[in-house]
Amino acid sequence: MAKNWLVPVDGDAISLKPIAWILAHRDDWKTLPTIHLLNVQPPLSGDVSRFVNAGQIRDFHREEGMKALAEAKRQLEAAGVVPQLHVSVGDSAETIAAFAANLGCELILLGTRGHTGIGGTLLGSVASRVVAHAAVPVLLIR
Repeated sequence: MAKNWLVPVDGDAISLKPIAWILAHRDDWKTLPTIHLLNVQPPLSGDVSRFVNAGQIRDFHREEGMKALAEAKRQLEAAGVVPQLHVSVGDSAETIAAFAANLGCELILLGTRGHTGIGGTLLGSVASRVVAHAAVPVLLIR
């Protein structure tokens, strides 16, 4: 059975940390698992649907999601790794955890800013919420 790793990417440098980590450690594994890149788009306000049809909203989310995934995809492909690309809409943490479960991922890899202790808890970061919701291990990369 093929192994799957999920790397949520929001387009900023922090979310690219797992890509660098995967590429730096790729020789540690006999076979690199399939890398799934996921961008989670926030839902648009309900008011938008009065002016824009569902297809246009879906296209907008897909376009914005692909823009956010572009750099991670580029880095992986430059190293000879072909990722699977996914765009979803919803709450970031819940969507990431559910996506990993539905896809049968063995691991979620998340970049973090390195906040620790009470400050990190009070910030309610996506990373801490993913850890709370995920049914699979989450590797936080600083």
